[in-house]
Amino acid sequence: MPVYDQPHIDISARRVRRDYQDRQRNMSGSGVPRTREEHGARIRQQLMDVFQRSEEARPERDELGAREGTYIEVELLRGKHAETTLEKKSRGMHPGAVNTAPNDAEKVVLYVPDAARPVLQQILDNYTDGDLTEAGRPQQQGFVEPIEEIRDALLTSFWTDDPDALPANADDQIWWELWCFKGTEDHTVGLIRQLGGRTADNDLWMRFPEMVVIPTFATRAAIELLIFAPFSLLELRRASANPTFFTDVHRDEQYQWAEHLAERTVWPGNDVPAVCLFDTGVNRAHALIEPALSTDDLLAAREAWGGDDSEGHGTQMAGLALHGDLAPRLLDDAPHTLLHRLESVKLLPPPGFAPNQPNSLGPITQSGVARSEINAPERHRVFCMAITNQDVSGARASTWSAAIDQAAAGAMPGDEDEAPKRLFVLSAGNIPAEIERHRLRPNEAYPIEDPGQAWNALTVGGYTDKLDITEEELADYTPYADVGDLSPFSRTSEAWPSGKSPYKPDIVMEAGNRALSPDEQEVYSTESLSLLTTGADVDR
Repeated sequence: MPVYDQPHIDISARRVRRDYQDRQRNMSGSGVPRTREEHGARIRQQLMDVFQRSEEARPERDELGAREGTYIEVELLRGKHAETTLEKKSRGMHPGAVNTAPNDAEKVVLYVPDAARPVLQQILDNYTDGDLTEAGRPQQQGFVEPIEEIRDALLTSFWTDDPDALPANADDQIWWELWCFKGTEDHTVGLIRQLGGRTADNDLWMRFPEMVVIPTFATRAAIELLIFAPFSLLELRRASANPTFFTDVHRDEQYQWAEHLAERTVWPGNDVPAVCLFDTGVNRAHALIEPALSTDDLLAAREAWGGDDSEGHGTQMAGLALHGDLAPRLLDDAPHTLLHRLESVKLLPPPGFAPNQPNSLGPITQSGVARSEINAPERHRVFCMAITNQDVSGARASTWSAAIDQAAAGAMPGDEDEAPKRLFVLSAGNIPAEIERHRLRPNEAYPIEDPGQAWNALTVGGYTDKLDITEEELADYTPYADVGDLSPFSRTSEAWPSGKSPYKPDIVMEAGNRALSPDEQEVYSTESLSLLTTGADVDR
């Protein structure tokens, strides 16, 4: 046996402390060793199988039209991303929704047009069986080797929201966000309607450089059919343009959201039509109002009242008249072009002044018309009035409604023989927000309030599409009205005498919903079921 009697070499003086690290293979890039024949053949077979299953599963529905392509799900190696590996826009292949697998790898929905199938198959053939490049690498290595697996694209492949928020049953209906490729909106909206769903008005859509988000109320079954339709769908989420997202944040953050929208807004000049608000005045210092409301257009029926808003209601109406519901506008990232501006005539006296007498409401309204027209005689305008004679039914003509009819017809005192007609938009009035349900009567028992009976004006009632209750304390509550139904706040003319009064309202707009308690005994008004608008309390 050898004799081990020599001392070891002592290197302790040269030692440096380091934490232990094991020797790792590069599992996130092209450094992963691939056997191209094996890998290429496996991916090629998976692709062919997915195409075949998709064709077999495609429903025979006339609404879907002819097949133009197939959605597939592609799982990539951990660390690889769709935008750098899969996108081939020149071939019409578009990556869509991206989800994360348990191993943190990306799972990507990829749309493959029928015309691109041969191209994709040729890519796999060249990788698997083709000659090596001059560098000794397989052709199309950067496209094929990051692919770990190809599967059928299912509804869950498109869903990027909380998994628990995805409806479980085919007949379950919710408001979805359809993230669609820009330019496919008209086709998508038409198809949704054919499938029994409905889409929100396009002023509630969100627009991004390459995508449009369309809020859609439909069943899970209807949305699943979109997978077999011509290319449009990129991603699915639960619709979430809820006011509480903004009302729950700190005031400084609210300012930032408002200022970001103001920066994206293309503000109108002075030569565009105006919405002339007859209300409590407007606080124009708000970032989303000031560029569209000149101080010269801030008027009052009585000069001593001033044009500012001491009640808050007029400023809220100003935001709605300019922008509509602010929630989707704030979440959007596209330019927002305004084609109208604002005027304001305060019709209600501020605190410290005597209230208007009922018999003076007509003359005061006509005075407001005259003031706005004298102030800017060449401007086209619509008169908007969201104030009413509270709890006074419009079943019969009143001096107020008659004054509006007269003004609308161009027949006010002082109007010339050929005076132009005027457009008035009036509120139908609100139902009291009672909490105890037994105190509430059916909507039909609450008649539209004076002066909503004016024959020559448009009277606006309310419907609602709002369903999502986000307040934690109301987690077990349900919407009082179903989607598309009459708003719990809206009055009607059903109680008016038939044949002697006009049919009102003339149009309906989103008016909000209420929350019903689990025992169905209480009804609450909530921010999450309301519209978001500008507030009068502006300090910067």
